[in-house]
Amino acid sequence: MPTSSPDGVPLRQEDIDVYSSLLPRLPGPIDGTAPPDAVRRLVASGLLHRSGGDDTADTAGEGTDHATYMAVNPGLVCGRRASEILGEAQEVLGRLLHTQEALAPAVEAYRLHRDSGGYEVHSGLAHINAAIEMATRECSQEILTSQPGGPRSAEVLAASLPPTLAMLGRGARMKTIYQHNARTSATTRAFVRTVEEYGAEVRTLDENFDRLIVFDRKVAFIPSTADRTVAVEVRIPAVVSFLALAFERSWIRAVPFTPPGRDKVTARITDELELAIMRHVVAGDKDAVTAQQLGISVRRCQEYIARLSARFGSRSRAQLGYLIAKSGVLEGDAEPARTAESVPATAVERVPGPVAGRVRATVAERVPGPDQAHRVPFLSSLCSPD
Repeated sequence: MPTSSPDGVPLRQEDIDVYSSLLPRLPGPIDGTAPPDAVRRLVASGLLHRSGGDDTADTAGEGTDHATYMAVNPGLVCGRRASEILGEAQEVLGRLLHTQEALAPAVEAYRLHRDSGGYEVHSGLAHINAAIEMATRECSQEILTSQPGGPRSAEVLAASLPPTLAMLGRGARMKTIYQHNARTSATTRAFVRTVEEYGAEVRTLDENFDRLIVFDRKVAFIPSTADRTVAVEVRIPAVVSFLALAFERSWIRAVPFTPPGRDKVTARITDELELAIMRHVVAGDKDAVTAQQLGISVRRCQEYIARLSARFGSRSRAQLGYLIAKSGVLEGDAEPARTAESVPATAVERVPGPVAGRVRATVAERVPGPDQAHRVPFLSSLCSPD
């Protein structure tokens, strides 16, 4: 790599070419065939030594230069520059060690305060990331992370990859939960493949959950504001244990991360996402709320609802919620008993394929006969316009 002159002007490849062409003619004067700027940079870098001549007639091309030039061994120049750089590095290292020694008592006092059990508020992304990075470096056993909101940006994943791999390389275990929509991102899939090669485990979940990071079950980070520009670092053992247990409950329900494709896992995820959207429709939630909770775009949420409306044969949002509630597709929800006659046949037939059988089984199981018929009260929350 070309060296730099003492005045900070780097040598160019053309300067090295000029130096090579001058070697057979040196020591001696340099005629006007050599570019003056290149000669000046070579002298400044130490590759050429200039002696004699008129200092007023410099190598810029003004006047006549009667100086004698001598080629200098590049190895000597490199060695001299290396000594200068090492001297500068030693000076910087000395200042660094002095700073560390001066701040050591404060660092120890802060560590004792932090580890005594409590919490600390970090405001601003720079401070939050710095605190998380420090906790990542100190982590040696396990990290649990919940990352809602669908796919993460390439910049965020690229920045988090080196410390994550370093932590995994130390033998720490890692469990991460994304929302199902993260599977659609090629960048996220590439990140997951990389960390899984180092032993990490990644799963996805259809429901909404809060952002959470737990290190060694000793310290946890949770957002303090909706825009996540303020975070709380928690070191209270009981609270951290509670958060870790909440993560484990979500982990049990989550599905191992696999790329989208024609497999059983993808079919299950599609089924779960549609069921989750149905629950939001029955609850009367707006599209924006549903999309935010499930980590998908509003447009994609509207596409799902449009397909569900076509399958159930509904002509309005309120009717769709009514038909879903009466169909029995939402297993586990508290629903009044109903008759087979109370569920339109067209609604059952148009239920999404993966859950159609479940609807029929639910109706048959919960509706023993017309003599036990009960009306399903209309949900008032579905009457509000979307």
